[in-house]
Amino acid sequence: MRGAARALRDGFSLPARPPWGYGLLCGLAVAGPLLAGVLAGRPQSGAFLALGAYLTAFGDMYGQPYAARARSMAIKIVLIAGGCWLGLYLADRPWWAVLALGAVAAAGGRWRTVGTPPAFALVTGFYLAVPAGFGPPELMVLGGLLYAVPALALWPLRRFDPLATALGEAVRGVAGLLDGLAGDDWDDRRERASKALETAATASASFESMDAAGRSADAYVEALVRIFHETVALRALRAAAPDEQDGIDDVATTLAADLREAADGRRAGVVEALAVTADYAERLGAREPGADPAALRSGAVLGQARRCLDRIAVGVRTVGLLAARHVPPAGRGLLPGLPGKPAAGRGLLAGLPEEPAAGRGLLPGKPAAGRRLFARLPWKPPPGGSGPEHAGRLGLTAAVAMALMLGVHEQYGKWFVFTVLLAVRPTYGDTVERVVLRVAGTVAGAAAAALILAAVPGPYTIVGTVLVFGTLGFALREVSYGYWSIFATPLAMMLTDFSTRLDWEAAGIRLALTAGGGVLALAAARLLWPRGQAGRLRGLAAELLREHACLVRALAEGDLDRLPDRTESAGTAADRLRESLDKLDKEPGGRAPAELRAALTLARKLRDDAILLGAVLRGAEPGSDATAGVLDAVADRLDAVGQAVREREPPPAADAFEAQLDEVAREVSSLMEEAAAGEGTAVRRRLRHAVTAHPALRSLCKDALDLAAEVTARFRT
Repeated sequence: MRGAARALRDGFSLPARPPWGYGLLCGLAVAGPLLAGVLAGRPQSGAFLALGAYLTAFGDMYGQPYAARARSMAIKIVLIAGGCWLGLYLADRPWWAVLALGAVAAAGGRWRTVGTPPAFALVTGFYLAVPAGFGPPELMVLGGLLYAVPALALWPLRRFDPLATALGEAVRGVAGLLDGLAGDDWDDRRERASKALETAATASASFESMDAAGRSADAYVEALVRIFHETVALRALRAAAPDEQDGIDDVATTLAADLREAADGRRAGVVEALAVTADYAERLGAREPGADPAALRSGAVLGQARRCLDRIAVGVRTVGLLAARHVPPAGRGLLPGLPGKPAAGRGLLAGLPEEPAAGRGLLPGKPAAGRRLFARLPWKPPPGGSGPEHAGRLGLTAAVAMALMLGVHEQYGKWFVFTVLLAVRPTYGDTVERVVLRVAGTVAGAAAAALILAAVPGPYTIVGTVLVFGTLGFALREVSYGYWSIFATPLAMMLTDFSTRLDWEAAGIRLALTAGGGVLALAAARLLWPRGQAGRLRGLAAELLREHACLVRALAEGDLDRLPDRTESAGTAADRLRESLDKLDKEPGGRAPAELRAALTLARKLRDDAILLGAVLRGAEPGSDATAGVLDAVADRLDAVGQAVREREPPPAADAFEAQLDEVAREVSSLMEEAAAGEGTAVRRRLRHAVTAHPALRSLCKDALDLAAEVTARFRT
C-alpha cells in the first residue's frame, strides 16, 4: 500500500514546466482530422486520420535532434500502417493474431524505433471487424504525416535547440561544481555535472555530421570537460592546503560566475577569468618561501592548485571565445534555449572555429562514440534498460492478453490488451507504479469524459474534448505519467471507438478491463524472470574492475592522451552496474548487495584519484620508477580480482604496496632537503610533482584495494 501511495504521489507531481506549445501542436494534429471528417460527413475516415496522428505523436522522441526525430517518425509511420494492416488481415485468424502481437510487442520492448505504437495499431485493426484492405492503413499514414509536418516545420530554424539546451545544462553543471568546491553536496553536484557533460557530448556528436557547427560544439564540450576534471583535481588539492582554502574558494567562485558570463557571449567573463587567476598567482608569488618541510610541502600543493586554476581560466577563455564568435544581433549568446536570428542564414553555431582549441579535452573519444551511438539510435533499446528478458516478458504477456480476449471480440476487448502493453515494465517495481497510475488515470479520465459527453452529446463535443485532452495530455506527458494517463485514456477511447458513445456503461466496462489488464501485467512481472538482474551482477562487477584497471594502467604508462577515454569507459561501467542494482531493488524480493553499492562509491573515488594524478603528471617531468611501479601493481591487482570474479575463482592475496609508497615518500624527503638547500627551480618543480603525487597515489592505492575487497566479499563463494 505504501508503494501504491508513493507511486500516486510521485506520478501526479510536476517536477518541470510542461511544454504547452508542443501539447497544443499535438492536440491540433489529432483533433483537426477528426473535425474535418465530421464536416465532410465521413467521421470514421477522420477518426483513422486522427488515430494515425495520435500514434505517431505517441512514438515521437520529443526533445531529441530533429534529424533523429524525422528518421524515427518515418519508420514509425510505416510500422503503424503495417501493424494496422496486419491486424485487419488476421481478424479472421485469431490465433495467428495472438502470435503476431506477441512478436510485435517483443520487438517494441527491445527496439525504440518499433516501440508500442505498431502493437496498438495491430490490436486496433484486429478489433475493427472490417475487411482487410489498405483504406485504414493509408489513412493512418496520412494522419501520421499530418502530425510529422508541423512537428518538423521549425527544423531549418531551430535545429540546434536540443544542442543549445544540452550545452546550457553542461555550463550550469560545471559552474555549480566550481561554486560548490567547499560544499557538503559535492557528490551530488559532481554527478549532475558529469551527466550534463555526457548529454552534451552525445548531443554534440549527434549534430556533428551536419556541418562545421557540430565540430565547434565538440570543442565547446571539450573545454567544459577540461574545466570539470581540473575542478575535481582542485577539490583534492584544496583539502591538502587548509590555510589557503578560503582563497581557493574565492577564486573558484569567481571563475564559476565568469564561466556563466563567458557562455552568454559576454567578453567580461573571459577577461575576468584570466585576471583573477593572475592576481591569485601574484599573491602566492609574493609570499616569503619557507625552508621548513611543512612550508615546502604547502608551497608545492599550492603551486599545483594554482596550475589547476590557470587551466580552468584557460577553459573559461575557450568557452568565451567560442560563444563570442557567434553572438546573434539580439545579443544572445550560444546557450539560450531560444536562439536569436542565425547569421547569414546559417545555423545557431555558424561562424565558430572548426578546429578545437589548443589542448586536449578529457573526453576526446566521446564524439566518435556518440556518433556510433547516434547511428544506432533508432534501434537503441528504450529508456529504462530493457533487455531480452523484458522483451520476452512483454511479448508473452501481450500474447496471453490477446488470447484471453478472443472470446470478447468486441470493441471493448482491446482495452485489456492496451493496458498490458502499457503497464509491463522492465522491473516489477516499475510495473506496480505504472499499473497504479494507469488505473487511477483511467478512473478519473473516463469519468470526466463520460460526464462531458453525457452533458453535451454529439460529434463536435467529442472533437472539442479530443483537442483539450490531447493538448493537456501530450504536454503533461513529458513531466508526469499520472496526468498523461488521465487525459490519454479517454483520448484513445474516443479515437478508436469514435462511433461508439462514451457513456457510463462503456466507461465502467473499460475500467474493469483496464484493472484486469493491470492484474495480468503484475502477475507477469512477478512470475516471468522476476530476478533477472541478479545473474548479471558478477559480469558487471568484473567489467567494473577491468575498466578501472585500464584507467590506472594508462596512468602507469604515462599515456595521458588516453586517460580521458579510460575515465569515461570506467564511469560507463560503473553506470551499468548502478542501473542493474537499481533494477534489482525494484524486483520482487530483490535487494542490491551493500558491498556493490560501496564498490560504486569507491570506484568514483578511484576515478577522482586518477583525475588528480593525471593533473599532477600533465606537463611535469616523468615520474619516478616507483610511481609507475605502484600504478602497475594497482592495475594488476584490479585485473586479477576481476578475472577471479568472472571465472569464480579465489582472488589473489591483497597487497598494500607499502614498499613502493615508502620509496616515493623517501623521494619527497630528499627533494625537500634539496629545495631547502636552495638547489634551484627545477628541484622545486620536481618537489611540487612529488608532494602532490604522493597523497594521490596513497589514496588511489587505498581506494583500489578497498574496491577489490568489496567486490571479493560479494562474490567470495
